[in-house]
This record gives sequence, C-alpha cells and structure tokens, in this order.
Amino acid sequence: MKLALSAVAVMLLLGCGGPQQPAADEQQQVTTPDETVANPELVDNRAKLAELDQQIRSMVGMAYAENIEQCRLAEVGHRPCGGPQYYMAYSTATVDEAVLQELINEHLQLQIAYQRDHDIVGTCEVIPRPAVTLQGGRCVAVSASDR
Repeated sequence: MKLALSAVAVMLLLGCGGPQQPAADEQQQVTTPDETVANPELVDNRAKLAELDQQIRSMVGMAYAENIEQCRLAEVGHRPCGGPQYYMAYSTATVDEAVLQELINEHLQLQIAYQRDHDIVGTCEVIPRPAVTLQGGRCVAVSASDR
C-alpha cells in the first residue's frame, strides 16, 4: 500500500513541473503536426543543424592544450539579428582547424538559410565576445564579467 501511495505521489509531483522553458539564446518557432508532415524539409534541416552542432561539439571535446597559444575561439551558428549563436574555445593541439572550420561554415550556411526560409526572428541581444584562457590544461571561453 505504501509503495502504491508513493508511486501516486511521485506521478503527481512530476505532473506539477510544467513545461520546460527554452534558454534565452535558443530560437523558437512553433510548428503544427500538419506543417511538419507537409514540409519534411523542415524536419530534415532541423535534424541536420542538430547533427552538425553535435559534430562540432564532439570535435572540440575537452579542448586540452599545453599553452595558451594553442587556444582559439570559434564563432558557431548565426543569430537572426546577426552575430554568432555561441562561442566555443578549442585547442589546435587536439583539433584539425580546417575540418572544424568546414563544419562551422556548413552549420552557418544551413542555419542562415533555415532562418531565412522559415522567417525566424530573434531577440537581437548582443553576445559579447569572450576571451580565451588556459585553465587546468584546457582552453576555456571566459566572459568579460568573469575576468
């Protein structure tokens, strides 16, 4: 009996959580199921963007470096009002820069086309360019307020 009551209590608590809010820098576009079925390209482009983003993040990995000269900053993605979607520190010691830049450029072009084709708008806030530091043998992007 106690187990059943515990299970019911957990289910009620989970139901009270409400929908998860997207991060401020995430783009939002509401699509209906009919829209998605009618336009499989919309699903394909979203999936391709997510796949490219994951490839970029996987390639950068932990960004291990021996000195600060091996650390670089990548501008990834495109915000609808201009500028990168986010910045990412990487290490030239662990990444082939040409291959990484190719992935970043492919992601950028696909994201610009997606935003244009689907009338994506943004909040137009400015994301300050962070500095790159070497912390504990890793390249890290640090915002101006954290310096």
